[in-house]
Amino acid sequence: MVVLPRFRPRLGSLPGALSVIRYPAHLDVDAVLRDGSTVHVRPVRAEDGAILGDFLRRLSEESRIMRFFGPVKEVGWVVNRFIQVDYRERHGLVALHGSPERVVGHGFYAAITPGRAEVALEVADEFQGRGLGTTLVGYLAQAAVENGITVFEAEVLPENHRMIQVFRDTGYPVRTTALSGVLGIEFPTALTEAARERFAQRDHLAAVAAMRRFFEPRSIAVVGASRRRGTIGGELLRNLLDSEFPGPVYPVSPHEVVQSVPAYTSVTSIPGPVDLAVIAVPATAVVQVVDECASKGVGAIVVISAGFAETGEEGRSRQAELLDACRRSGIRLVGPNCMGLLNTDPAHRMNATFAPQFPPQGRVGFMSQSGALGLALIDRARGLGLGLSTFVSVGNKADISGNDLLEYWQEDESTKLVLLYLESFGNPRRFSRIARRLTRRKPILAVKSGRSRAGFRATSSHTGALLAASDATVAALFRQSGVIRCETLGEMLNVARFLALQEAPAGRRVAILTNAGGLAILCADACDGLGLE
Repeated sequence: MVVLPRFRPRLGSLPGALSVIRYPAHLDVDAVLRDGSTVHVRPVRAEDGAILGDFLRRLSEESRIMRFFGPVKEVGWVVNRFIQVDYRERHGLVALHGSPERVVGHGFYAAITPGRAEVALEVADEFQGRGLGTTLVGYLAQAAVENGITVFEAEVLPENHRMIQVFRDTGYPVRTTALSGVLGIEFPTALTEAARERFAQRDHLAAVAAMRRFFEPRSIAVVGASRRRGTIGGELLRNLLDSEFPGPVYPVSPHEVVQSVPAYTSVTSIPGPVDLAVIAVPATAVVQVVDECASKGVGAIVVISAGFAETGEEGRSRQAELLDACRRSGIRLVGPNCMGLLNTDPAHRMNATFAPQFPPQGRVGFMSQSGALGLALIDRARGLGLGLSTFVSVGNKADISGNDLLEYWQEDESTKLVLLYLESFGNPRRFSRIARRLTRRKPILAVKSGRSRAGFRATSSHTGALLAASDATVAALFRQSGVIRCETLGEMLNVARFLALQEAPAGRRVAILTNAGGLAILCADACDGLGLE
């Protein structure tokens, strides 16, 4: 019998019968943790015995006691129990990290009576306190609901405060009962409104933490730094040095000295820690650099290089390989095919772009899916006296997107106004949810290109945008989200200048002051046409 890859056979209840278990591929996901890093979560497979056994043996003795109520030495019997899953009454998930991938977390439930199941978790010591436990509980609860299990039960040692807190942090209504030597825990698997809000808040904090990796690094490596001004690698390094970044900047180059700064042949040869790497090497060499960054413990990378999803099928495959390399190690990625980012805050001042000029400090956060347009707008904003807090060219948005930036700008006290140049939406529903929350406090101005068929075709070849949406759909999305849509880039800058110089109006009433009656009439007509009083 031929079995498709997402199906796994097992013996049925009748002798000789063969049933097919569907592998729940929708639970194979990349999850963002509280510190902004990522892990790969997927259902347990029958062949996971070796990596699960290695994981359990790596747990500290204290963690094994908390999990198994005793210092378990032989884990073989436990592993056998964990890999015997049918994805219905017995279900397990593993969280994977690193290259080669190793298990850093495991969650499991087993049905005990109809509609009820026992749930248990183990998290690697170095990953505890980072939100992995609540993530696993959330995905296990989702699987349980899909399989008709409505209640989770667990028994926990009273001194296992961390695990008790994990269950409470999910937002599910947890009920505890004192049993003989243990605490009994019980909660429904259905996602309550409180749990939904708690998971949304966790996602928000994770996005903010991820963006801080880019905007607040303590050290930066420029991979592909050049001795020649006028080249991308040369301008990136020079701009970082000229922007008076407060930490060390490490050029990575085959040359010993680059622009009077000692250089290193690889990221791994840099003597100190590296928080952010800006990569400007040929597309075919990027993944190798990312693997070096993973070995070095780099938390965030900006890939300037083009030659990815915007170039066709081969480029899309290369971009998928790049993202996979980042996911394995928890590295967050801006780009590829972008022009970098900058921060004007004196405490974290940096210019990791190849823009010819650094903008003045201000209160405007700006995201552009087109790097060239973004840099042109920065130059124009400078001429208008419009200062920026932060700027990001997101390029192909393989990982970090405008949604992550909106989450960050919501918390950033230096940002009072947000500008967006968009060519596509990766997750419109999430955009709407975040934008509605943000626009209650800070205005969002947006220009969305690709409105015509010709424009959409050009967008697809520019930044690899894949999601088409009618202009009416985009207009409705902006209207429901409270986003101010601008028809042109010039209009966006004019409105931004207006909002940056004064607070947004509290209502629709307008007073017209003029020394010419004709102008007053024209202004009154314009206000009436816009629904103003």
